[in-house]
Formats: sequence, C-alpha cells, structure tokens
Amino acid sequence: MKQSLFSHASHKRVAWPAVALLVLFVASAAPAQKQGGALNAQQHYEKGVALLEQQQVDLAITELSLATRLSPASADAHNALGVALARKGEIKSAIISFRKAIQLDATIYEAHIGLGAALQQGGDLDGAIASFKQAAALKPDEGEPHLLLGTALQGKNDVDAAIAEFRQAVRLKPDAAEAHSYLGYALGVKGQLQDAIPEFEAAVKLRPDFGLGQYYLGASRWFAGDVNGAIAALTIAVKLMPNDANSHYYLGLALQKSGDAQGAINELETTVRLSPEMLDARRALGLALQQNDDLDGAVEAFRAILKLKPDSVQTHNDLGLALVQKRDPEGALAEFNSALRLEPNNLVAHHNLGMALIQKGDYAAAVAQYQKLIALAPDDAEAHYNLALALKQRDALEDAVVELRKAIALQPKTLPEAYYSLGVILLQQSKLAEAASSFKAATEAKPDFPEAFYALGTALQQQNNLDGAIAAFREALRYAPDAPEVHNTLGTALRQKGLTDASRKEFEEAARLNKLKSNMQAATFANNTGLARLKEGNTDAAIERFQEAVRLDPSNAQSYYNLARALQQKGQREASRAAYQKAKELDPRIKPLP
Repeated sequence: MKQSLFSHASHKRVAWPAVALLVLFVASAAPAQKQGGALNAQQHYEKGVALLEQQQVDLAITELSLATRLSPASADAHNALGVALARKGEIKSAIISFRKAIQLDATIYEAHIGLGAALQQGGDLDGAIASFKQAAALKPDEGEPHLLLGTALQGKNDVDAAIAEFRQAVRLKPDAAEAHSYLGYALGVKGQLQDAIPEFEAAVKLRPDFGLGQYYLGASRWFAGDVNGAIAALTIAVKLMPNDANSHYYLGLALQKSGDAQGAINELETTVRLSPEMLDARRALGLALQQNDDLDGAVEAFRAILKLKPDSVQTHNDLGLALVQKRDPEGALAEFNSALRLEPNNLVAHHNLGMALIQKGDYAAAVAQYQKLIALAPDDAEAHYNLALALKQRDALEDAVVELRKAIALQPKTLPEAYYSLGVILLQQSKLAEAASSFKAATEAKPDFPEAFYALGTALQQQNNLDGAIAAFREALRYAPDAPEVHNTLGTALRQKGLTDASRKEFEEAARLNKLKSNMQAATFANNTGLARLKEGNTDAAIERFQEAVRLDPSNAQSYYNLARALQQKGQREASRAAYQKAKELDPRIKPLP
C-alpha cells in the first residue's frame, strides 16, 4: 500500500487547547457607588465564563465583549473573550483579544497558550512557536506548552526539535496520554517505528478509551508486521471511533493478512462507505474480493476506482488481471491496452498484455508482445520465460529452448518454472538425461514443486532408473498427496520393480482419488447449475441441485451456503439454519446469510 501512517504534516488534533479562565478581579475597599462600573464588568465576565463552560459560545462572546468595554484594562476579560472567539472559529479576532490581554499583563500563561494556538490555526507557525516558548518560560514545570510547541515545530517539518519538546512534555507530565501519542507520531515520522510503538502503548495504557491512540498503535503494529497486535488495537479503535475510515482501513488490511478474508472485506466496505474518495481502500477491497474468489465484486470495485480516477494505470492493470481470472481475455486486453496508452513503457502492463493474449489463444500476437517487452527490458527473465511459453504453443520448440535458457541465465536460482518448462520440452524431444537434469534443477530451486518431482520421476522411469523414479514420485506425493496420476504412475514403477503389494495399494489409492475427483467435478457442476436456477427464480430446482452438490462433495462449504440461501428463500428456516451451520463448520470465515 502506498498509503503511509506517518505521511501527514502533523498528528491529528482532537480539540482546541484547554485554556483555564481565571477570575482575577479583586474586590476593592473603595465605596461601592464608585466601583459600580467595575462590579458590573465582573458580573458580565463571570456570566461569560459560565456560558463558555456550558458551550454557549455566542452568548459568552456577548457577555465577555461587554466586560471588556466596561473594564478595558481587564487582561482576564480580553483573554476569556479570545478563548470564546477562537472556539467560534473567529481566529483573527481571537488573536487581537489574546494580544490585548498580554499587552495588559504579560504574565498570563493562558493568554500565551491561547495566542499560540490561534496563530498556529491561522498558519503563523513562527508566531505560535514564539508564544508557546513564552508560555513555557512562565511555567517551566508545565507540560502543555512543550506539547503545543512540539506540534508547531512539527508543522514546520522540524521533527527533531518537535521530538525534543514532546519528550520534555512526557517528562513533565508522564501521565498525559496525548503527550505519549504525539511523541510516538513524531518518532514514526522519523522512521523510528520500534521507538514509536511503546509511546502509543503508554498512551492507551493511560487512557484505554483514547481512540486515536488505539488507531496509531494498531496501524504502527501493522507496519511493523505485528498482525495480531494490530488487529487487537484496531478492533478497539473502531469501537471507540466507528466513523473513522482509517481505523477500519488498517483493520481490514490486518484481517486480510491474517487470512480472515470476509472480515477484511467487511472492514474495507465500511471504509469505502465512510470515505468514498479513499482510493487505496477501494483497491484493497478489490484485491480482498479477488482473493476471496468474488471476481464480480472485484471487477466492480476496480471499475469504481476508474470512475473516480480514469488515468490510474495500476487500476487498469488490477481490473485486467481480475478479468483474466474471469476468463474474459477480451475485456482484459482492453484494460491492459488502456494502461499502455497512459504509460507506453509500463512493464507490468506489457507482461499482462502478453498473458491475456496467451489466454485468448493468439500466440502469434503474444510472441510479438513479449518481443516488444524484451526490447524495452532485455534482462527481464520473466519476459523471456513467457515468450518461451508462447513459442512452445506455436510448436517453435527450439526457439522456446533458447528463450528458456536465457531466462535461466538471468535468474538461475529464482525461476524454477523455467527449468521445469525446459525439462518438459527436452522430454518431448526424448533428451531424457538433459530433461532429468532440468527437472532436478527445478526441484533444487523450489523444493516443494510436486509437478517437477513427478516429471523427474517420469524421465528417470523412461531411463529404467526405477529406484530414482520411485523416490521422485514419493517426493511428489509428499507435496501433493491427493494427486491420483502420481499414485498410478508410482504403482506402475513399483510393479516394474516386482513390489506387487505396494503397487496394488498405489493403484487402489489412485482409483479412490479419481472417484473423489470425479465427484468433486460433478458437485461443482451441480452447484453452478443450482446458482443458475436460483437466479432464474426456480428455487425448488436450485435446492435439488445444491443438495446433490453437498451429497457428492460433503466438504464444500460454499455448496452448503448456497443451499442455506435457497432454503431461506423458500421459507424453510430451520433447514436453512442447519445448512448454514454446516457451511460455518467447514469454513468459519463464510459470510453471513443476507
């Protein structure tokens, strides 16, 4: 994901800084009739402060304005008026009031804090920094001015100075959750993620209901690779801040990484609903749907991005790949060509275009496409490999061998498929020793490569190296124990060795697996037919097909889920619940019934 947790200019602000309002009017010993004006000013001041505490900002401004007119020398009245004006968003007027208060009494700490906050909100960071420094000088043991000074310095991208101020704020007030959170954020900006995480942990330990702290902790853990820790914190964050798109977004990413595809989809759908313009979330949703085999949903998600950003090369590629997976090469070709019109030298789009042409069966065009790609990137091993596949489909075997050898030379240890494909061609050409050598190299590059082990066993068997063949077949079964063709071929090799009992067991297992495979294929057909009948509105026929699907393949959660849907539509609630419960047992991540 391109999105970065610490890519913003500053840590999120929660509210206008809390500014204490001190009543500093002192009763005079002078006669009351001579003090009538001052007493009236004090009454307006006290009433204004009370209204401000009740969040009645407009009425508070009226009262405090009267107080300043009746007692223009009252620094506290000007300070309180500044707070009220700032809360209403009248920043310029607030600045005037705070400055008047400071002019009358430069020792009012709260006025310096208020002025700094107003200047910062108005964009005057240098002025804000000066005000916060003056506040810190007045109260050297107070953490708040250092915290606010840090935010202003961070706004000027002076992150090192900001960190120093946040550390001072934490030292002076170690129980301030916000100070730990700001320090964690600044450390994150510097790339010091492992130092940032303990600060966020301290913040939420001090205040478990600190939603923003839980969000930063969870997202930081996500970037640090602690998926379970991220899920724990972000789950709390979304409960505390249900409308925060970022919290849902990172929780979705973490759930997807953990393997909870449906949980990820739910969170990412919420993210998109809360923040439709968040394209990273839309892409993550599309990829999650694709991973969950909801190709229609993935295509819809990618198309939605293109409506918002039609020039997104990445999204044209994403959509094209989803269409390839849907076996729609024509649609995929259109998307990859769109990507290349926007960015003619985009290597990913060139690769994908060639793949779509192969899927379409236009091997001549695929060859030309990969040759064009190789002209752009001659050292691209995968381009040579894919060109070889296209050439092989055109029966240009010698040319394919040349390209495969080039791919292997470019990536001798990280492209096992090239060794395997080369071995297949060599086996076709009856070059058994070379083929066996190539298959062996494939298994060395990728030890869990059952197809290569099976092909190696076949080559060795044809050379009458039965011991080597049997060992290779057994390795293939270690990684693909349900492959009937491997059991069958192993049985043949064992019979050739005279090991009759062992041979019979392999043939029996092959027969069992073939029957199971046949049932699964029939179950898939029955399930797909049921979906078609359900779409047509023929619920009875759909139920019959889904029941047949689960009879043929009792391990298929999706068939039970579809049966539950059909029974629900039929009004058979108990049967529907039972089918859904079975689906849930087979796949705990199955989505809820509509």
